[in-house]
Amino acid sequence: MKGQITKTLPRNDWDKVVIHENNDPLLELKETERIKIGLVKKDYESLFFVRKTVAEKLQKVSLLLPAGINLVIIEGYRTMQSQQHEWDSVFKKIKSNDESLTDEEVEVQARLVVAKPSPLSNHHCGGAVDISLIYDNGILVDMGTNYISASSIEDKIKFPMLSDKITEEQKKNRKILRDVMETENFVWYPGEWWHYCWGDRMWAVYTNQTECYYGPIELE
Repeated sequence: MKGQITKTLPRNDWDKVVIHENNDPLLELKETERIKIGLVKKDYESLFFVRKTVAEKLQKVSLLLPAGINLVIIEGYRTMQSQQHEWDSVFKKIKSNDESLTDEEVEVQARLVVAKPSPLSNHHCGGAVDISLIYDNGILVDMGTNYISASSIEDKIKFPMLSDKITEEQKKNRKILRDVMETENFVWYPGEWWHYCWGDRMWAVYTNQTECYYGPIELE
């Protein structure tokens, strides 16, 4: 894999990527000794489906983690309805915080937090996964901030994901996750420490490629 770009790129760059769908099927992730599922709650029902190749890569990654630390899956595949829910929630919250903003200005801020569902969200392609780390005792590893969704947008505005305010220990914990994910050529999104992907448009953009394997897919 080409080296990853580490600065946040405009999301419209994704639209330039050509999708050559390889028909890799969606598989439901299963909990193992090293993979934990559903321990971080969202304000809608999370799904734990990813493309087959992504599922295989996550299994390999989990076995490379230090003893006593495991992978926790927050969310994988996202339906268009769920993505729309996330977008609408963020949009309304930003608008209610400052009603002087135009819809266009609100959208600019919303895009910093969540992908607009139209025309295509990466979670709807099955190559993206939101993840964290958890100790054997069930306590989440300290990554500097909590996982942030539509229900906690203020946290993301207040605590940027690349903030230099996190401690050295928190930086070390993020690096543990990043290092093992990179062994399987996952790309990490510089704006969200929990978001990784492989094979989709974001993966292509952040590895300076013009083509990818995964386009939109429906869950049967």
